[in-house]
Amino acid sequence: MIEVEDLSHLKEAIVILEGLKVRASNTVGERYGFKKDKSLLSVFTCKEMDKIVDKIQKNKDFSIETDAYFFEIQAKRFVSFHFNPKKGLLIVNDLTEEKKLDEAKLDFVMAVSHELFTPLSASKANVFLLKDLEKDSEKLQILEKIERSLDKMETIIRQSKVLAMVQLGLYELKMESVSVKEILEKIFEDLRRKIESKKIKLKFLLEVDELETDRFVFYTILKNLISNAVKYSYPKSEVEVIVSKEKMTVKDQGIGIKEEERERIFERFYRGAEALKMAPGSGLGLSIVKHLCNMIGYKLEVKSRWLLGSEFTVRFR
Repeated sequence: MIEVEDLSHLKEAIVILEGLKVRASNTVGERYGFKKDKSLLSVFTCKEMDKIVDKIQKNKDFSIETDAYFFEIQAKRFVSFHFNPKKGLLIVNDLTEEKKLDEAKLDFVMAVSHELFTPLSASKANVFLLKDLEKDSEKLQILEKIERSLDKMETIIRQSKVLAMVQLGLYELKMESVSVKEILEKIFEDLRRKIESKKIKLKFLLEVDELETDRFVFYTILKNLISNAVKYSYPKSEVEVIVSKEKMTVKDQGIGIKEEERERIFERFYRGAEALKMAPGSGLGLSIVKHLCNMIGYKLEVKSRWLLGSEFTVRFR
């Protein structure tokens, strides 16, 4: 038997229910209005109230995050509700401050990104103009290096925005039927210059026409995996992409990953010593892939042999 007095040190509201009636609660719960013999309907209200009541009455477990108004403190709070039917236990966790902090972090990232894009766009436009006017080959090479650096900066800014939204849980999945061929064609066009410059043979094996997924998430995962495969492949080698109903796999014949570095490849901005020599990059691509896979519930697996190539597999179930 749970004694709520023993749980007074917790920051969560711990409420023992008998049907919809409060039988007992810890100190935090009482502060929110969960007092003995009171009905939940007189403690708080939210847009999911009907669902919460139905689950409790049917003795089914549930977890919900929502904005709830508590009558006792006369305030709206963003909270999570977790119900354990075996013990008649309702756990309420106030996430309001965490949500405000996450929103502030995202606002900061978006504001910084916006401020950086303005001078970056101007710099890229000026480099383009100078390249068009310049005839000296040595100066043109310098301008091309500057252009590549600006492109890298733009990639880092865009990827940082995506990563911030995913990590803060502020991206909402939009599941729909997505054409795999259409996504692959778009990725190929986006990476065409990189693929053709290294004369990489891109081989597609599609065992399914459509997948039920989030278009942006699927596109971003696959694009980053293919981009990495091309980036770290030897010239004139082959990159194979296989997509089935259960998984997608991207194989390359590139430099591979050293065993001692394998645990770190999903860290933000981490790039192995040989990767730095092989090709430029931001070190964010695989970090984004990992976070997107976690968000949508995909399982990410890696096989690699140093100097012989890598194989990344994303399992949908």
